[in-house]
Amino acid sequence: MNDFKLPKLFSDGMILQQKTEVHLWGYDLPGRKVMISFLGIENTVTADDNGIWETRLYNLEPGGPFVMYINDNSGNMAVISDILVGDVWMCSGQSNMELPMERVKDKYPEEIKNCENSKIRTFKITEHADFHGPQRELRSGEWKQAGPDNILQFSATAYFFAEEMYRLTGIPIGLINASLGGSRIESWMGRDMLSGYKEYLDTADRYGEDAFIQHQLTQNQEQMERWHSALDAADEGLKEHWEKDFAELKGKEDIEKSWKPIEIPFFFKNTALKGFIGSVWFKRTFMVPSKPAGKAAVLWLGTMVDSDTVYINGIWAGHTDYQYPPRKYQIPEGLLKEGENTITIRLKCENGEGRFTPGKKYAIWGDDGNEIDLTGSWKYRIGASCGKIEETDFVNWKPTGLYHGMMAPCHSYTIGGFIWYQGESNTHEPDNYRDLMNRLIEGCRKKWENQNLPFFYVQLPNFSIDLTEKDSGWPELREQQRLAQSLPGTGMVTSIDLGEDNDLHPLNKKEVGRRLALLAGAKLYGSKEECGGPSVDKITVKGNTIHLVCSHADGMHAASYDKGDSIEDFEVAGGDGIFVRARAQINENCIILTYPEEVEKPAAVRYCFANTNKGALIYNSSALPMSPFTVKI
Repeated sequence: MNDFKLPKLFSDGMILQQKTEVHLWGYDLPGRKVMISFLGIENTVTADDNGIWETRLYNLEPGGPFVMYINDNSGNMAVISDILVGDVWMCSGQSNMELPMERVKDKYPEEIKNCENSKIRTFKITEHADFHGPQRELRSGEWKQAGPDNILQFSATAYFFAEEMYRLTGIPIGLINASLGGSRIESWMGRDMLSGYKEYLDTADRYGEDAFIQHQLTQNQEQMERWHSALDAADEGLKEHWEKDFAELKGKEDIEKSWKPIEIPFFFKNTALKGFIGSVWFKRTFMVPSKPAGKAAVLWLGTMVDSDTVYINGIWAGHTDYQYPPRKYQIPEGLLKEGENTITIRLKCENGEGRFTPGKKYAIWGDDGNEIDLTGSWKYRIGASCGKIEETDFVNWKPTGLYHGMMAPCHSYTIGGFIWYQGESNTHEPDNYRDLMNRLIEGCRKKWENQNLPFFYVQLPNFSIDLTEKDSGWPELREQQRLAQSLPGTGMVTSIDLGEDNDLHPLNKKEVGRRLALLAGAKLYGSKEECGGPSVDKITVKGNTIHLVCSHADGMHAASYDKGDSIEDFEVAGGDGIFVRARAQINENCIILTYPEEVEKPAAVRYCFANTNKGALIYNSSALPMSPFTVKI
């Protein structure tokens, strides 16, 4: 009988944490002797009554590659090769942590080209939620090093963090990536961390019933198929093949009457399509010069709400199932012809909020870099209308599920720190986020048996396209994130300047990673590089002005890429709690606010308390921005 096996994390290419007590463990039959040989050190241990053996390594120096030999007294042996010693980081959160380098490859072509670095490695944990309790083992996963064959699967935020950490320290960097788009913070927390949150725990109990989960998953699939099938069956465009060129369509003499004009990009709510649910077809012709005709090209169509199918000259060219991914489709050789061509888009709108996202690129790109602009005049025609799609139950986002299935199996693997990028999915109830963050941080420190475990995280960036100004929850959650820094050993990256107002998944992950690394470098390695933006240390009221004295304020100034040079985002409130805009000017390390007479006695100041900034932001000479904040006077 052979029960000799190792955890998934203990495999070729792994990175072990430097200069601390490293935990090793594995599985064998109870009572078997297991010998571990590494760097000339040999430890012999015995598997306990549960078949688990464990030992420790101490104060490993950075370096490698090394080899570890593990064998038992029954002749079983495992050889783990290409082991490095460095810093290991747990990387967790939702889509902006999960977002892979594949999604940013067009923004960072040189970084992709020059990514070869055997000292940067990742272990991507496969999505898995479990509501029965913490799992002992991961279902799958392997260590992969940064290089052309693997880089596109790396988390972009984590990779750029690792790249900058390697620049700062010169030691290997390991990334354990446990992240999932759309997940809520409570998804990544155990029952003990959620003690007192009855609603969360009741939900976890309900999803602990296998029959209930299966019912929900089956219902999700059936209602999705039912909605799409009914819409497809009713769609006149599918029946009459509206993907064809205008000249080939039935009733071509009535084209001007049946196909109506529209300007792309646009929001449905601003047109006759306001509130429309169903399928709409969009069509236009465009001219292709002789040089790019017949050659391969790339089609960019921004983002759309919700799902699309695209045809060039009647031939299928691409499809996307949901609203968030950028539409970037490859046009094969031979499809584009010299002269007039036709592009057709069939767009499905599920909930009455359709759009072609403004501010995005809508164009065809040839190998020569020349662009055929596709914005402007199109024609549209409704294929079929229907009711809203039924709401999907995202089972894996429920409380405790991802913690049990993806994070808990990593608790025994020694790490050096934690980076976290999450919060978008908790903006519907922001007021408890600081408490949840504190519980998550303290809970992870307890589980990893390290009360000083560094925890660095990203504050939500600017974003506005799908939000209302009054009840989005984004400003409130940013403030909760800022306040969570009160726990020792934590640090927050301000990213109010790194988002895209029209995209939930901004592409500038390189600067997010760099700022996370600046925090880690300063707090863990004594780096002298500035790691934070201006921060208010002292508030003084003088007449009708308020003086905000700031630290981290060397070279403090206002700057903006696209919203002007004026500072528009400071507000002051009196005892009535009504905030009004205050004029701001910078004097060295002090921001002087002048507030209107309607505020009799100022009681609070806030900055950038909105979904996105209205004007210039405050930076220091290190180009790091001031965090949005709300403070009482």
